[in-house]
Amino acid sequence: MSTTIHAIHIGQPREVAHGKQLIKTSIFKEPTDQRVEIHSLGIKGDTQSDLVNHGGVDKALCAYSYDRYPFWEERLGQPVGHSAFGENITLYGWLEEEVQIGDVFELGTAIVQISQPRHPCYKLAIKHQQPKMPLWVKETGYSGFYFRVLKEGHASVEDDLKRIESYSHNPTVMEVNRCRNNPAATKEDLTKMLEIKELASEWGEAFTKKRNEI
Repeated sequence: MSTTIHAIHIGQPREVAHGKQLIKTSIFKEPTDQRVEIHSLGIKGDTQSDLVNHGGVDKALCAYSYDRYPFWEERLGQPVGHSAFGENITLYGWLEEEVQIGDVFELGTAIVQISQPRHPCYKLAIKHQQPKMPLWVKETGYSGFYFRVLKEGHASVEDDLKRIESYSHNPTVMEVNRCRNNPAATKEDLTKMLEIKELASEWGEAFTKKRNEI
């Protein structure tokens, strides 16, 4: 199965108002028609502002499905614009319930692997001027996800995203989201998440902490 890429986005840090403060964010990205270089830490020319919560090898590329845009536009009552979730790759298809952690894809000449869901932060609220946005993402599980880069390469909007290896034995991105955001998750549920070898260590640490609190 393959799908056409709707858009590729890159962005640079900018300062925006957050209450009485100015914060630096790269969530406002713009589409590019150029063929981009994909390396182990992301797309050349795309810069992350918060390197604690964004970026790194397990969060090299953020992907989100264009199929979710109508839902959010109806919920927000306004257009969501480019890169609604600050994603680098806007896709057709590949919803959270359709892909597993560990699935491997061919993206142009690069090879990438799903490493974790995107965990919503307050900058989504800033981008869409809706304080409830992070909560809504947690409630729906419509988070998008991150890729790690297994093989560096190049890609453009003219390329397809092809799944070349399916980790069907692993939970889906949606299932991982629901477990993390479910206050009633059991130790057994959390242990199942910790058995996912391909899951980013950051999420493993969150599940370990949650399990230890039960």
